Amino acid sequence: MAEAFERGGQQAWFHDHGHWGVFFHTYDNFQLSGFGEHFDQPRKIHVFIPRDYEVSPDRYSVLYCNDGDDIFFGDGETEQSWQVAEKLSQLYLRDQLKKIIVVAICSGDRHYEYSHIPEDDGGLEEYSRYLAKGLKPFIDENYRTIPHSTVILGASRGGLAAFYTACKHPRQFPQVATLSPSFWLGLDSPSYSMSNLDKAFKIKLQNSALMFALTSTLLEPDLRPKIYLDWGLRDDPGNEYEIRSQCRCMEMIQVLTTEFDYQEDHNLFIVEDPNGSHSINSWGDRLPNILQLFFD
Repeated sequence: MAEAFERGGQQAWFHDHGHWGVFFHTYDNFQLSGFGEHFDQPRKIHVFIPRDYEVSPDRYSVLYCNDGDDIFFGDGETEQSWQVAEKLSQLYLRDQLKKIIVVAICSGDRHYEYSHIPEDDGGLEEYSRYLAKGLKPFIDENYRTIPHSTVILGASRGGLAAFYTACKHPRQFPQVATLSPSFWLGLDSPSYSMSNLDKAFKIKLQNSALMFALTSTLLEPDLRPKIYLDWGLRDDPGNEYEIRSQCRCMEMIQVLTTEFDYQEDHNLFIVEDPNGSHSINSWGDRLPNILQLFFD
C-alpha cells in the first residue's frame, strides 16, 4: 500500500510493509538548498514512524542513521539490512523500548560524504552541516519530535561520519553510536599487512586531522556528546577491517579518557562483541542494546 503526500514542501509517499509497530514515509527526492552544489542535490530519506503516530499526541526521540540504504531494505551494495523495522517491532511488543522515529539518510556519494580528509576529496564537514542545519530542522519542524533527545548512528565509514557529526554539532546531535568505526581513515594504508601492525599504526590518532577538527568540542564538558563505541572480536580471514577498527577504537578510548576526561559508563560506553565481524548482520545484532542504552 502506497500513498503520495506533501510535507514541508517535500514530496513523499506513505508505505506500509506490515510491521507491527511502524510504517514509512519515504522522500525519494528530498532536496534542500544553501548547502553547496553536492548537498543541494536530491537524495532519498526514509522516515520510520510509530504505527499510532497519527492518533497519538506524543512526541518522540529520533535516531538518525547513516547508510540509509542498508537500514531497512537492503538496497545497498551488500543487499543486506540491519532489519531495524523488525527489531523495533520486537522491542515494542516486549515493552522493552519507548517508541521512536528513525530517519535513514541514503548517501549520494559515500566516499565523499563520509571522509574528513581533504586530500581524499572529503566532504564530511559539509555533510555534517547538511544534517545539523538542514535535515534535522526539517524533521523537527514537520514531525512531533523531542529535539534534544537525538542519537546519530553509523558503522564503518558511516560510524566515523556519525562520530564527526556529533562532535561538530553536539547541540543538534548530543548522542552518538559508532559501530566498528573507520578512525584509521587518513592514517593507515588501506592495503597494509596484518602481519605488520606495528608499522601500520605508527601515526597516532591523537595527532590526526580527525582529532584536530573535534578537539574544541571535546574540551567542553557541558557541550560534548555522549559516545557509544563498539567493535567485534572475531579473528576470521578477511576480517582485517574489524581488527583495524578495534585497534583504533582502543586508541580513541585512551585519548577520550586521558585527554578529555571522558568516563566509562557515564558519557562513554564501550562494547566488545565476541562474535562480531565487520558486517551488517553483526551491527544489526548489537542495535537493540544500543537503542535501550540511549532511549529506555
